[in-house]
Amino acid sequence: MSTPTLTPPADAPPISTRDRLVRQAMRLFAEQGYRATTVGQIEEAAGLSPRAGGLYKHFASKRDLFEAGVQRHTRDMDRITSMANLLPYKDLRSDLTLAARLALAELAAEREMMMILQRDGRDFPEFQQIARERVVNPGFAEAEKLIRRWIGEEGGPEVRAMSAVLFSSLVNFRVLEVMLGEHPAGVSEEDFVDAWVDLAVRYISTKGEPEK
Repeated sequence: MSTPTLTPPADAPPISTRDRLVRQAMRLFAEQGYRATTVGQIEEAAGLSPRAGGLYKHFASKRDLFEAGVQRHTRDMDRITSMANLLPYKDLRSDLTLAARLALAELAAEREMMMILQRDGRDFPEFQQIARERVVNPGFAEAEKLIRRWIGEEGGPEVRAMSAVLFSSLVNFRVLEVMLGEHPAGVSEEDFVDAWVDLAVRYISTKGEPEK
């Protein structure tokens, strides 16, 4: 069975052949794994004649194409690190709810990256490093910034630890969803966010008044 191609909306701007190759390759790598995906499959999914050499007009190799896909994902990842700058800081519960929803939305957009890391992460340690440096570590830092924005500089190392707990729970919710094909324990995303906000509010309320 041939791999289906994606048909953009009629009013969508044209997508270059290079971009089609990157998008379809990353989708196939996520679904099948890097090693199991052939150049011919990528070419066919991108609307090119399979095994006719079209991919090599844009990329030196399948590995070169994969690296271009990783670069595209890392540019998208940077959006998650700016979530604290989008918050109005007027109401604690509202801000935390918005922060959780923004983070989960951005993590959902990186579903392909998660699947590739699960399948082929050990074969691409540089990809693991990029995810660590561009998503995980900045995510922890943003969670800590969010907490300290509401409590000032009160609290010691436990603030960083709680920040790690809060951000990790958001990441794990998405990772488990990808692994299991459903929300963990059957908990809806709305209920998860409500519970996450309750936990964060209880913690922050024990640390004093928000910074003015």
